[in-house]
Amino acid sequence: MSHLSLSGDWLLVDAVGAAVGACPIPGDIHSALLALGRIDDPHAGTNEAAVQWVGERDWEIVRSLALTEAELAGRWAVLELEFVDTIATLLVNGHVAASLDSAFIRHRIDIGAWLRPGENEIRLRFAPPVAEASRRAAKLPFPIPWSVSNNRVPDLNMIRKPQCHGGWDWGPCLLVAGVYAPPVLHLYEAAGIEHVVLRQHHHAFAGDGRDVVTVEARVELVGRADGAVPVRLALCGETVEGTAVIAGGKGAVTLALDIAAPALWWPAGMGAQPLFEALVTIPGDEAVRRIGFRHLEWDQSRDEAGTALTVKVNGRAIFAKGANWIPADALPSRITSERIAALLGAAVEANMNMIRVWGGGFYEVDAFYDACDALGLMVWQDMMFSCSQYPSTPDFLAAVDAELRYQVKRLASRPSIALWCGDNEVIGSLTWYDLSKNNRDRYLVNYDRLNRAIEAAVTESDPGRLFWPSSPCNGSLDYGDAWHDDGSGDMHFWDVWHSNKNFEHYFTVKPRFCSEFGFQAFPTLTAIGRFAGPDERNATAPVMEFHQRDRAGNARIIDTMARYFRMPTGFAQFVYLSQLQQAFAIETAVRWWRSLKPHAMGALYWQLNDVWPAVSWSSVDHSLCWKTLHHHARRFFAPVALAAKVEDGIVRITGVDDRAEPVRLALRLRVIGLDGAVHCDEIRDAELSPDRAGEIAVVPAPAGLDRFLVLDAKEEGAADWDPMLQFVVFAERFKRFDLPAATVSVEPEGPGRFRLSTDRPAFFVRPEADGFAGHFDDASFLLLPGEPRSVTFRPEPGTPLPGIEAVVARHLAWSYR
Repeated sequence: MSHLSLSGDWLLVDAVGAAVGACPIPGDIHSALLALGRIDDPHAGTNEAAVQWVGERDWEIVRSLALTEAELAGRWAVLELEFVDTIATLLVNGHVAASLDSAFIRHRIDIGAWLRPGENEIRLRFAPPVAEASRRAAKLPFPIPWSVSNNRVPDLNMIRKPQCHGGWDWGPCLLVAGVYAPPVLHLYEAAGIEHVVLRQHHHAFAGDGRDVVTVEARVELVGRADGAVPVRLALCGETVEGTAVIAGGKGAVTLALDIAAPALWWPAGMGAQPLFEALVTIPGDEAVRRIGFRHLEWDQSRDEAGTALTVKVNGRAIFAKGANWIPADALPSRITSERIAALLGAAVEANMNMIRVWGGGFYEVDAFYDACDALGLMVWQDMMFSCSQYPSTPDFLAAVDAELRYQVKRLASRPSIALWCGDNEVIGSLTWYDLSKNNRDRYLVNYDRLNRAIEAAVTESDPGRLFWPSSPCNGSLDYGDAWHDDGSGDMHFWDVWHSNKNFEHYFTVKPRFCSEFGFQAFPTLTAIGRFAGPDERNATAPVMEFHQRDRAGNARIIDTMARYFRMPTGFAQFVYLSQLQQAFAIETAVRWWRSLKPHAMGALYWQLNDVWPAVSWSSVDHSLCWKTLHHHARRFFAPVALAAKVEDGIVRITGVDDRAEPVRLALRLRVIGLDGAVHCDEIRDAELSPDRAGEIAVVPAPAGLDRFLVLDAKEEGAADWDPMLQFVVFAERFKRFDLPAATVSVEPEGPGRFRLSTDRPAFFVRPEADGFAGHFDDASFLLLPGEPRSVTFRPEPGTPLPGIEAVVARHLAWSYR
């Protein structure tokens, strides 16, 4: 058998049959047109508006393929096309071979009837998705609401395409088309491997490496003739063989191996992530899966508050710390394995252990899950349904069934997959649209039919792993208000952003698992420089508002800024403050919820990344620069952390321990004046219980508007105070303090390394190298006289190290003085 790759340059042809130029596949048509100089970069300026015509036209991509008679003789020719976006017709040598209408499945198409020795033409003809979506909507027995608040394209929920391609409140409307995985022509001898799903059964699980694990490999084959096919599984030096009987084009066999005392896979921060290669072979075909041995379950036990939602790995309950993931770029051609690795690497650097793949984008490419497996990032995997309602007609449910059975079987072997979730906020949408509000019974039944079909496909394809009906959700068949009910399941808490509440409002809820909450900020000046010119750097300049897709976003940022901070004096100062208040908002929530451990056991903020350079909720912007939030996340997600809450003139200090053993701390409490004078300096001992949070100190809040409290800590035996544990407490809002006009000096210490010092207390000091893609290894910290800090710039690949002339140190007082 042979597998012929069809990756590379295809020819792009327009609607009238004229050749346009090369279209690299995997890739998308917008990116090809950009590379050919036919359109301007839709990420820059207001170019997005000028390229809408691309998604409204028919396009074709064509390539030739030379085959010999010997290659074709007796072979079964199957063309594999995965992630074809979306409405397309496949033609082989002029013959219609298939009609495709889903971006979320793998198409395997028998094209042997049309192939011939010599040159062959493979052609994909793409139709505009909008017209097809409208046509399908018109055929429904009753209308289905679509996400008017996010999509700019009506009825996009009618087709299986990433919903965010029609626009969202953080991204552009770019109706891209293309093929996003390598096309392959398989010339099978008799049969091919369709699916391999590995399941683990841990016996007498102790979590200490003495376990015996039975690995079951469910191998599904396809073949063009009935017969018996030998199947072999090799893993960890062990092998087992069996036979799959093919009848009616399909066959399957389950093979099992016992692996004694394997090295266990752990989430990031809990241990190592050893991976082992499982090889499945049949005559003429093979498949490789990487497995990490781990026992994963979810605790949903009842208690006096409601129902828990706690992930347990290898017997340990784990506080899920992380963020939500959206597609890594609005142009699929730009979503490279290197970009994915940079973003997920940043997540691990910020002490995250879980990523939620949000339901309005993609089931991600293999490179994403490869990275999660290797880095120890558990994946909360939404199915691709978000914010709209969806049909429950037989043909739609059949398409959904095929999609989910493919995707679940594709991903189920991976150690990183922690949970399958039915959708994002679809049940909540019943209360958003007049159609469903005025006839709730009809649309509730419609939703239930879809959700049950999703559940059946998922649980039959991967029995044993938790299926969570929707996010947010109080539990199975519980269609309550999980935006405000914090007693059970997962919660989306958006009152601080969407309802414009103060940050202190986070203290009013005690979620068991908060899977969405967020606050916006402007991107770094590095990212802004990629879409706006120097004369456009104003928060309400047209280009800035064009890159803000939440209609009330800038107003909320400015209004919140006026509540907590003195108004900035310039645009750079405004950007700095917008990022600081974003960090302060999310930090307030996370430290509070972590202090409730084990009642609360998950916090996934919205969102990790961007699809284009924009004002958004991300903590890593589109240029891969870290916003201030990401630096704070590195500290507030640390395995050992402090939380402090000011109330009634006192400060309650909580210690949080995510480790399996107790931690002894030396806790230093200093009350310092804005002039730098130390008014109180004491050290206390504290002990944190394993995997718990608990109050470790109660002290008076600093009196007056000229003092602040600094909490420092170090673990027993450590020589120096740990900067990751430092926490600063102000008893009043920042704007009430007359901060000193500190002078922060920056001196070089070596390539990319700089020493920062100050003459007066400087708060939330952020070293930056504008225009350089990358991040400093620490930022947004307290700098005191006599206590300098050294920081190192970590560039993204292809970015040089900044010199001393490029580095500036910004801080809170600088923002308004």
